[in-house]
Amino acid sequence: MCCRTLLWTATAGPSSFDPSRLQEDTKASLAAAEILITEPFVIAKLLEHDPSGLSSLRWCQSTYAGVDPIFNARISLPRDWILTRFAGCFGPPIAEWALANMIAHERSFSAVAILGCGDIGMCVAKAAKAFGMTTRGYGRTERSAVDDCIDFYTTKLEEALCGADYIVSVLPSTPETRGLLNGDALRACSGKPVVLLNAGRGDLISEDSIIKALDQRYLQAAYLDVFEVEPLPAESSLWEREDVVISPHVSALTQPSDVPAVFIENYERFIMGRELKYVVDWSKGY
Repeated sequence: MCCRTLLWTATAGPSSFDPSRLQEDTKASLAAAEILITEPFVIAKLLEHDPSGLSSLRWCQSTYAGVDPIFNARISLPRDWILTRFAGCFGPPIAEWALANMIAHERSFSAVAILGCGDIGMCVAKAAKAFGMTTRGYGRTERSAVDDCIDFYTTKLEEALCGADYIVSVLPSTPETRGLLNGDALRACSGKPVVLLNAGRGDLISEDSIIKALDQRYLQAAYLDVFEVEPLPAESSLWEREDVVISPHVSALTQPSDVPAVFIENYERFIMGRELKYVVDWSKGY
């Protein structure tokens, strides 16, 4: 089985990618491509510009873990091709980021709530268990069994937060997760101030809700790698707070050397007609 594959990238960033400036031969290549390897914002802008411009596409391998730019695009979501996330590589560095910040904050801790129990969340849980912590996992899907690194798993947010000393979020951006921790959601942590570490998506909790939680002592501190608006605007009051530590969305970066292995394994599955790994569910958004 032979398929026409096109590797497409826009390394200068989403703000500089303009599909209307593509050359005619590039448009022809995109229209003929059955397999595409690219960033989610490239796919989103291509489809916004010309929904029929990827008429032959059967499978797109994203080079990012998050695919929310596609779901946030002003388009009707396609259902006739497969989208796979770039995954299986981000768990260890995000676990290192989370645990390093916990250790830097306080050398005695007991419990962590992990919001999002996919492959990244499991890496965080394993690292936390190695430090003797109690782990509580939260996800939207009921599970009959979870890995031994999770002591307690629930689909109820309050149950996950109850008793936590640290909250580590690696949740994607979906209609169900946007604003999940807004308002007084953090009051569920048994009335004691907790530490929030967010390496998932910035729309999990608004800037106003973070500041309110810190001021009212629902939160003791916040370690933030993601924000509602990125880069974080210079006028944001988060910059001024001593109880907030900011990093510029670098807890886990796509390493170009990791992409081929993920793609090749999925390509072999694709040509053999087998189920692909890390397939995005169009109905869930991740």
